[in-house]
Amino acid sequence: MYDKINIESKNNEVVFLLYQVALSNSSLKKTFYCQSNIPLEKGERIIVKFKGKKTIGYVLGKVNNSFNKDKDTLVFQSRLDGKSFLRSWLVDALKDAAYYYNTPVGKLFDLCFPKGIENYFVQKVRFNNPLYGFEEFTLNEFINKFGERKLQQFLKDGTISVFKDFKLKVPTPRKEIYLELKADLKEVSTKRLTEKQKKVIDYLFLNKIVSYKELKELLDINKDVILQLKRKELIKIYENIPEKIKKVVLNEEQEKAVEEVVKSKSKVLLHGVTGSGKTEVYLSVIERLNTKVLYLVPEVSLIEQTLSRIYSRFPDLKVEVYHSYLTKSQKVDVWLKAIKGQIDVLIGTRSAFFIPHNYELIIVDEAHDESYYQDGEVVYDINYLADKFPGPVIFGSATPRLDHYLKAKDNKMKICKLTKRYGAHLPDVEIINMKKEEKLTYHLSKKLVDEMKNELDNSKSVMLFVRRKGYSLIMCTNCGHVVKCPSCEVALTYHKSNEKLKCHICGYETEVISTCPVCGSIMLLEKGAGTERIEKEIQNLFPARNISRVDTEVIQDYRLFQKILKGLYNGELNILVGTKMITKGLDVPTVNLIGVIDIDAIQSLPDYNSALNLFRLIVQVVGRSGRKEKGKALIQTYDPESLVLKYAVKQDVEGYYDYELNQRRALNYPPFVDIIQVVVYSNEKESGFKNAEKIVEELKNHSIQILGPTEFFIPKIRNLYLHHFIIKTNEVLKVNQTLNDILVKFPAKVSIRVNPPSLYFI
Repeated sequence: MYDKINIESKNNEVVFLLYQVALSNSSLKKTFYCQSNIPLEKGERIIVKFKGKKTIGYVLGKVNNSFNKDKDTLVFQSRLDGKSFLRSWLVDALKDAAYYYNTPVGKLFDLCFPKGIENYFVQKVRFNNPLYGFEEFTLNEFINKFGERKLQQFLKDGTISVFKDFKLKVPTPRKEIYLELKADLKEVSTKRLTEKQKKVIDYLFLNKIVSYKELKELLDINKDVILQLKRKELIKIYENIPEKIKKVVLNEEQEKAVEEVVKSKSKVLLHGVTGSGKTEVYLSVIERLNTKVLYLVPEVSLIEQTLSRIYSRFPDLKVEVYHSYLTKSQKVDVWLKAIKGQIDVLIGTRSAFFIPHNYELIIVDEAHDESYYQDGEVVYDINYLADKFPGPVIFGSATPRLDHYLKAKDNKMKICKLTKRYGAHLPDVEIINMKKEEKLTYHLSKKLVDEMKNELDNSKSVMLFVRRKGYSLIMCTNCGHVVKCPSCEVALTYHKSNEKLKCHICGYETEVISTCPVCGSIMLLEKGAGTERIEKEIQNLFPARNISRVDTEVIQDYRLFQKILKGLYNGELNILVGTKMITKGLDVPTVNLIGVIDIDAIQSLPDYNSALNLFRLIVQVVGRSGRKEKGKALIQTYDPESLVLKYAVKQDVEGYYDYELNQRRALNYPPFVDIIQVVVYSNEKESGFKNAEKIVEELKNHSIQILGPTEFFIPKIRNLYLHHFIIKTNEVLKVNQTLNDILVKFPAKVSIRVNPPSLYFI
């Protein structure tokens, strides 16, 4: 039975129901209670009065326990939508995540509604009893006909319902055409072809049958090129998807994985080596389940190639994409299509998870990637949320999350393994000892440069991984002073392209200096290497080659990244220099050589995940090589005996993970325990440390295991001093509540991060 609060009226007894409510756009980490005399749906938005102002609230569910007047209660004003757009499991999952990650509850729910959505709906009134014989009215039409008083009376006694109707155009069905190479190499050689026609023929030699959309996206060609090739009788065009495409032949491992996923209808770890055909498994599962799908990728850069694969395989499905680079109106358009049931497959980054799409299968590609963890005022992990989904979820990765791997070992999660590359072999990996190897520049070995020249001479492309962006750091060789940001305790990075020194923490910029600000010396050294410096050195070595650089400094717009990738796909781009953006799931058939320039600093970071992150990075970046034929990867290092490197070179994920788990079990680190990092900010260094000490002292009174406090790795950011401490616990919810109760006593700014991918970066 639900709680009943009886309020006497002249004619009848009014029954009130009690609901738990979260406030929209509120930084509060608690929920409230609201009484309503009309039934409310779980997940719907309502208008409540909070501190005298009308505010949007989210209904989290009915409260069944005895009503306590001491609880925080809100005054119910009205329903906002008249229905819930959020499924019951999602409401529960978001509430659980808010408590687990100690993040504002309402702001987490706000992610489910794009800004500006209110401008796209019309409020309507529907009579609940068909005997009335009235059709639907808009709210304004109803008030004009019956009056405001009748509206309230009918709402109170349940005669009518007010709901939102969204105006939305039905999308025109997409027509796709497919192309197949009809001629052999000898016949093609007799024809005069334009450069674009040659690109299409080369692509068809590799891929046999492809969709026009795929060619258009990757090679930037129009239909005229296709029609000209048809007139020359070099290609065949299909107006419907050919049966030979539909029937994709899977290898034995892939077929077994597909069957396991379809049969299990639960959570599955798809652990496959890079290039093992995980995407084909995803697509085959979609085909066999024939259901609506949420397909998540860690970066926007991966959306285009995923979209192309799905378009080619399922031309009749309604596919949409959702990510942070969309305009406000584009986001609203996708949201409206989702609630209207007009999306079969939604592809997107982590923000797509919150779209109220009625999916029955979730695919989390590259599930290990730290991009799935949202940091900031609102904190959450998509993997945690996806695990709450009451249906099949595929967590795919060549380097899985440790908690997923441990669950699989303990038979708490189904695991499907793909040990062989799909249509190719794993690349050969060679370690270059930079202590002994001859160098052509300070950062590039002769061995790497020779291998690059060989690949380029064979019309192949090369990718080079560099740990950080920019050109270099600036250090005085006379006194050793390193030029730092005035607001943050970090070295400024020299960006040669615009002659600026920049802070990659707060964004501070200044002109390049010519003398040391400490001793006045002009002996300044450009120390270390970033993407810009490596790009410059490569340009000097290969002046006739087309070279591009990819990092967050250059790629402000994801469309520019797509343009660069297209250059790789069609062979126009010879060398790509980039940060970890280039390591994430890219499938570029023209790249046979990968060079890893500098990795040693990654493992030395004072972070519990530093060795694991280095291992993953090497495995992933090496995996970009040889997607069509056997490739090669060269790794430059000053520490060739590194244990992590030895495991990574062999692509021995299980061996390394077993070693890492044994280390963590002994040291009591995740996934055997949860950690909560608490960062305390202050205007003064000493008072900040004292604040952190006092918080820790109070926490220890509750028998909580704590490491610290100590100065943060970067002690000063944006003119604030940082101190932090680490809590180890198996009772996150209990510790979070205790922590929140204690923090009320301290005015300091604090950030709380549960199981963050890195303790070093915030």
